[in-house]
Amino acid sequence: MTDKEFTIKNYFDFFNEGKLMGNKCTKCGTIHVPPKKLCNKCYGTELEWFEFGGKGTLQSYSLIGVGARYFANQGYSIKKPYCFGVVKLEEGPHISGHIVGPDDFEQHPDNFKVGLPVKIKFLTIETEGKEPKIDLGFEPA
Repeated sequence: MTDKEFTIKNYFDFFNEGKLMGNKCTKCGTIHVPPKKLCNKCYGTELEWFEFGGKGTLQSYSLIGVGARYFANQGYSIKKPYCFGVVKLEEGPHISGHIVGPDDFEQHPDNFKVGLPVKIKFLTIETEGKEPKIDLGFEPA
């Protein structure tokens, strides 16, 4: 698929292409996200890039009212919390990300349930004086 090195930089660079990439051990089949240089299961180094389909289910979540400066700058606060969750991807691995939705979805805790089907939504992060970057989020499927 690609001859790019398995680095976090390349992992994030794939976000700009609208891809969630990890890697797969060709020896035992274990899938990693983010990519690793050594298989967690068999300690093999025979790895190849793997593209995830982008769907999964919400496994756990937290509504956060006091958070990082980025979220405060986006208008999140104790009165307008944001959701951060852990998603189990259809392919098996778990990954965390910002859980978003239409309009004021995040403002209604009843919208969030363990097992909620979600899909990837790449989020554009604007920071003053810097180039926008793409980050990983999820929205209801």
